[in-house]
Amino acid sequence: MSSTARLDLPLIASEQAQKHVTHNEALLLLDALVQIRLEGLAVIDPPAEPEAGDTYGIGAAATGAWEGHDRQLAAWSEGGWRFAEPAEGWLGWDIGGAQPVMFRAGSWVPLFNGVAGLGIGTNPDATNRLAVRSEVALFTAIPDWEGGNGNVRLTLNKEGEADSATLIFQSGWSGRAEVGLAGSDDFTFKVSDDGAAFKTAMSLEAATGFVRFASFAGCAVSFPTIAAGVLTAETGYVVPAPESGTTDDVDTIAGGFDGAVLIVTGTSGNALTFRDGTGNLKLVNNRVLNAFEDALMLVRRGSDWIELSFSDNS
Repeated sequence: MSSTARLDLPLIASEQAQKHVTHNEALLLLDALVQIRLEGLAVIDPPAEPEAGDTYGIGAAATGAWEGHDRQLAAWSEGGWRFAEPAEGWLGWDIGGAQPVMFRAGSWVPLFNGVAGLGIGTNPDATNRLAVRSEVALFTAIPDWEGGNGNVRLTLNKEGEADSATLIFQSGWSGRAEVGLAGSDDFTFKVSDDGAAFKTAMSLEAATGFVRFASFAGCAVSFPTIAAGVLTAETGYVVPAPESGTTDDVDTIAGGFDGAVLIVTGTSGNALTFRDGTGNLKLVNNRVLNAFEDALMLVRRGSDWIELSFSDNS
């Protein structure tokens, strides 16, 4: 046996003369092959002025001093090239690409290309080939000044219309919501209280853009108190209370946004007068809500609240 089995380093023979030559040759190869730093990958032309320690991954059809050493490693030392045959699984650092690489199937490739699974803080499995265990995850765009375009997109691609491309939200490893293309090309929002049966709450039809609600839709109700003639609405459905006593006037409604719809209902025993034109109310007339069944519907346009309908059931 004249060389080592894995790195092919020359061994000193018994009673060999000039043992230092063999020893130094082994050290030079070790210097090139341990913690490999590759100046280039799949290079076929030797550089004109290499520096000591420069190591290259040779490509196919190499020329010059590298001819006949296709797919080997070439390391410059002691004024000449030394060659090594990389084995499957060798690791190195690609200086130009600033990334770790592995020798796989006859060429140097990025370390994580084609791996069967990847786990961060946990272990992947056959189903979850990418598994991340973390309190927070971040995807951020590469800005223009770093050579990016400032955009960031996450793409989920399914094979066909009947397949799914969705995000599933779980509680205690049991599904509670699913959002995306679930068994069709319509974008759906589904919810579940047991992780087994999912109910479609809303869908956006791919063909028309039509928004369909599969159940009742409404606004959360709030019970604000009128303050100096101002009713502050924080939800789309309010049941106001007088500032004091059982009667009060509303001149102005604060809150909302352009295009927002607001529903106001009365309370038995209280009399609330919404005054037309005094503040930002644009009504047919002053409207009085003094019964549980009374209702006023408005829409905000600019800073004004405009009456859509009024129901006097007192």
